[in-house]
Amino acid sequence: MSKKIKIFFFKIFQILLKISPSKISCDLNNFRQKFMGRDIVFFYDKNLKLYKVKSDNATMYFSNKMRGFNTYAYGIKKRAISLAETYSLDKLKIYNDEVVIDCGANFGDLYAWILAKKLNVNYIAFEPSPREFECIKLNCAGKKINNIALSDTTGQTDFYLQSSSGDSSIIEPASGFTKKIEIATIKLEDYVINNDIEKIKFFKLEAEGYEPEILEGSKKILNRIEYIGVDGSPERGKKKEWTIEIVKKFLLRNGFELIDIKSNNFYSKGLFKNKIYNEKK
Repeated sequence: MSKKIKIFFFKIFQILLKISPSKISCDLNNFRQKFMGRDIVFFYDKNLKLYKVKSDNATMYFSNKMRGFNTYAYGIKKRAISLAETYSLDKLKIYNDEVVIDCGANFGDLYAWILAKKLNVNYIAFEPSPREFECIKLNCAGKKINNIALSDTTGQTDFYLQSSSGDSSIIEPASGFTKKIEIATIKLEDYVINNDIEKIKFFKLEAEGYEPEILEGSKKILNRIEYIGVDGSPERGKKKEWTIEIVKKFLLRNGFELIDIKSNNFYSKGLFKNKIYNEKK
């Protein structure tokens, strides 16, 4: 079978999954997973009105059917490792009890990587989207999860929901939005100071183009962060502006150095290290 024919049938199958009722679409997807030799099973929880996937002795809940089917098509561990690779986490040594802050946690894939590494860290998640937060509560049970957005101000702001593509943001996304809601915001420096957090091993910053503002709201506590991983992809507003150069200049001015960067035509993610962190312990 030629590649074009395979792509054609895949697209047809995707349409079928999309239009089918929740349970039937899960059954169809499970049939394909079994046919492909993958031990990955999808379910729909009608009580929670959420989907879930089981693989690699783990379970993940997700709210958007097609996004979840595609995200976990190769399993939870594969997805977690793939995410970690884009942030160059192989260059870090994270130990038990260290603090990891996940901004834009979505379904909690970074925490899935932490579990796969058998680490017991102090994981703190920020996810302002209501439905994604419902998943975070289940996927990261027992950890500090916050249904609030990081920003350069502490207060309230509009938030544009676009969960199907993972583009929900404080800045109106180019792909449009399904609903505009009001959410609470907090500066990272306020959260860290209020909760007496002295050391942060890793801060993952993914905010669909709002990364520069979040860093502005972190100035007072940057010296407490050892590593920052930033998604600077072309996701800022209707013009789809890249933020990687903005955040790079900001962090270099504030005592960080660029350790690694992963880029292509679709995304750019940089890992930065605090050059004077060891002196401030």
